[in-house]
Amino acid sequence: MPELPEVLTTIKQLKPKVINRKITKIWIDKRTKTENLISKSKTLKLVNRKIVQITNIGKYLLFHLDNNQTLIIHQKISGHLLFGQFIIKNNCLKPIDNLSPINDPVNRFIRFGLKFQSNNWMVLSDARRLARITLTTTDNISNIKPIKQMGLDPLSRHWTFVNFSKKLQTHNIAIKTALLSQNIIIGLGNIYSDEVLFKSQIHPLRKISTLNQDELHKLFKYIPSILQQAIKAGGTTFATYRTPNGNIGTYVNFLNVYNRKNQPCKICKYTIQSTKLHGRTTYFCKNCQK
Repeated sequence: MPELPEVLTTIKQLKPKVINRKITKIWIDKRTKTENLISKSKTLKLVNRKIVQITNIGKYLLFHLDNNQTLIIHQKISGHLLFGQFIIKNNCLKPIDNLSPINDPVNRFIRFGLKFQSNNWMVLSDARRLARITLTTTDNISNIKPIKQMGLDPLSRHWTFVNFSKKLQTHNIAIKTALLSQNIIIGLGNIYSDEVLFKSQIHPLRKISTLNQDELHKLFKYIPSILQQAIKAGGTTFATYRTPNGNIGTYVNFLNVYNRKNQPCKICKYTIQSTKLHGRTTYFCKNCQK
């Protein structure tokens, strides 16, 4: 699932391509669940409008239009946005350039597209058809329930040690569970939670109440640090995620524990282990993480 680094990489690459560009056409895949995508009647509010800004709240991508409307996209598990030249063929959107990285087979599950005056498209590829696209008035964004319930953003001005420790210490659950909760801290997901805990030398099953001040400070430091490193690498690709340019995220080359079961720890050479936590595979070094 795209997390904060993938979301912010997507925004960074799309901004110069779509800001102040007029939308001329909307395409929706008829096979996609209608409750997941914007209704046809609402698409009329998109045609001939311009995207004036792109922001995010957690993993929600917000495309602000020049008519006080905002297109909200949550990519869910397998969704990712692409930008380039496409053609409608046999009721599907297909890339024109066969040599472009956008033509990767992983990108063939296109469910939604916006065409711009430049004849380029911004499209959503989503193999599992779970991504959600909605349209609301810009003033109403803060009233949307999942957004209202969002936790602390590690890359925002609200990221202070006081706010961070208060958020954590109101729960007495496993620290890994807390890092996965979007109601506590947003945008880490499974990969970055494991990497943060490794750098902080904290076992993922430790209860929050057992963490001392030094360990809390380590978490506070490494959460934004690792996210920023992943952003510089364009995010992390294991399966479906691609940047809007069609490229993979290369932070996979810098992972210390995630998806490295039975491989030697890069620090102590102890074998990386894994366990299940609420159905999610968690990777750790038993020697480095206590």
